[in-house]
Amino acid sequence: MRFVIVALTVGVAVLTTACNRNTEKAEAPPPAVAEAPPAPAPGDEGPAVEVAPGYRHEAAFDASGFYLTPRPVQIGSYRLTHLGIGAPSDFQQWEKGERASVFGPILLQFDDVSSPVRTNEMGGEAYTVSVRVLPQAYSLTTGEVTFRGADPKLGEVLFSGQFDQPALAEARNEGSSQDPVLRGLLKVGEAPAKPVAMVYFVGE
Repeated sequence: MRFVIVALTVGVAVLTTACNRNTEKAEAPPPAVAEAPPAPAPGDEGPAVEVAPGYRHEAAFDASGFYLTPRPVQIGSYRLTHLGIGAPSDFQQWEKGERASVFGPILLQFDDVSSPVRTNEMGGEAYTVSVRVLPQAYSLTTGEVTFRGADPKLGEVLFSGQFDQPALAEARNEGSSQDPVLRGLLKVGEAPAKPVAMVYFVGE
């Protein structure tokens, strides 16, 4: 348990550092051309991921933190690093129209695993190319979260998940979890939807 939490802590510290920097270009060698998410075979579109239009959040529900996939979730050369959920005040600002270009109250971040790896200022290794997808629609309630966004490289990104509320409450109290607190479906571009299970880390 201690090993898992330490590993998550180090991983999220690296992710947090990566989130706070702009996407960098490799110096040498040049990065390989990223693979686009593969198109599904006929009849292999997978389950639908439903996301209602607009922005809606439950004001009294605080699920802020990082949601990580212990097992890699990858589409083409892009690997999901985390789903980030902000504080209730972040939702309020967004819905008032006060929106930053690099941060949203809910976001998904992916690493291009075909890009070079560099050592960051914390001594950890991180891919030099990452993609952050901001919301075009979301819903956050005590029981579930949905998200829709888009990126030129990835296409449309959809997520719909359900919280394990007792597990999430315990994880937020302890700062992290070993077992999943959020399960759902992720659909990226034309690739079939993938099931995901996420553990929790409160962040720094």
